[in-house]
Amino acid sequence: MDLIDRIFEHFVAMGNLEGNATDYPVFMTIYLGIFVTCTIVSIALLLSKQGNRIVWLPDQHKIIKSRFSYMAMLACTFTGVYLVGSFPSELQNTYGTWNADLFYTIGQTCPMLIAGIYSLATYKTKKNTVLNILSIIIGLSTSIPMAATVILAPLQIEGIMRIVPIIMVIAIIVILALVSVKYNLLVRYSRINIYMFIVTSIALFTTISTFDNTMVDVGKILPFQGMLNIEPWQEWFINPYWWYFEATVVSWAVFCGRFVAYCSNGYSIKDIIKYGTFSLVFLTVIWHVVSAATGYTLSFSRGPIIYILTALTMIAFAVTSLDSATKTLVDDTVRLIVESDNEKFLGKDKIMNIVTYSTMGILGVLNVILLVTGFPRVFTIMCCLIFVPFFVRAIIYSILFATGKVDYSKSGTITVEEYQTMIEQQYVEE
Repeated sequence: MDLIDRIFEHFVAMGNLEGNATDYPVFMTIYLGIFVTCTIVSIALLLSKQGNRIVWLPDQHKIIKSRFSYMAMLACTFTGVYLVGSFPSELQNTYGTWNADLFYTIGQTCPMLIAGIYSLATYKTKKNTVLNILSIIIGLSTSIPMAATVILAPLQIEGIMRIVPIIMVIAIIVILALVSVKYNLLVRYSRINIYMFIVTSIALFTTISTFDNTMVDVGKILPFQGMLNIEPWQEWFINPYWWYFEATVVSWAVFCGRFVAYCSNGYSIKDIIKYGTFSLVFLTVIWHVVSAATGYTLSFSRGPIIYILTALTMIAFAVTSLDSATKTLVDDTVRLIVESDNEKFLGKDKIMNIVTYSTMGILGVLNVILLVTGFPRVFTIMCCLIFVPFFVRAIIYSILFATGKVDYSKSGTITVEEYQTMIEQQYVEE
């Protein structure tokens, strides 16, 4: 019984992120190991001549001509609500902003890009479709409840009365995502996200001198501050939040990788790495500078207008995450059903409607249940182990891709010369 009690206490402490990171050596090694390895492999792809190969999957999204729109889609999908949901309470508890900026940028981008490279070649397989479904369920069951929790926290609604606003917030996110999927509005939604993000940031800066900021540690504001000091590196072994954060990244990296395969037609591997990394660094640095410098948390401390702007920005990021996940899931599920010859009984449009409404309904109900009953971190940490074998395969495949040892005819990419001969085909989005 003592052993069982100690195991139970260990998992409770892990769920509460108590103690040092080294108190959980297995999970720290797994999740930080995935992060470090994916970073090294991403650099290898960026430097490799094979990185010039261009994504070409004609059955996926048309070429997005606007680089701004493409970067907006990557940034909004990659970061979800975690960026806007990160506030000074996290930044002020770190040794400078180095680790916060590192994990919110490179820590998210690299695993998702490696998953994306692998998904280019494997997105049609049933195994990867199932993993995509699990990634959506586990990943969005972490991010969307977090958005709703942060948005509703300032209202201080307790007890059974919390159910109504929870249902309202989830319903708004689900309905907006449903409309986006039905009418293919993801590109527009992503641009709106960035505009709202900029407006919210400007609004916060314009009120910086109006409120008391005495609680702000001005030594923890500048981007990547403390990078050359020894303390930030030691924090990897002290603060368990960072390996937990990588666990959450792993949970939605599979469907984000699938989204990279879906929307990257016409872009080279190097382009995906550069645009994905730059866009996330840009957003993260701005938001962390703004929120850390102003000492802002999502509350009514700056008045209702600032609260509404920030809440709407979080909702917009949540909608984009749900939209991009559902879009790929619907496409993959419809393809599998069509391949199984069930299309002749239902029709492709009807299948798409059934899958879309079912997915949105299930995710909506699941998120409401999780918010009402509570959602322990330990569930996410344990469930993410499901995706570790996927990442092992993805990392090995990406290394072989960078070294020219894969069958490129099945890689979802073509050479620059091959692309030039095909560019006149009607895959360009107007």
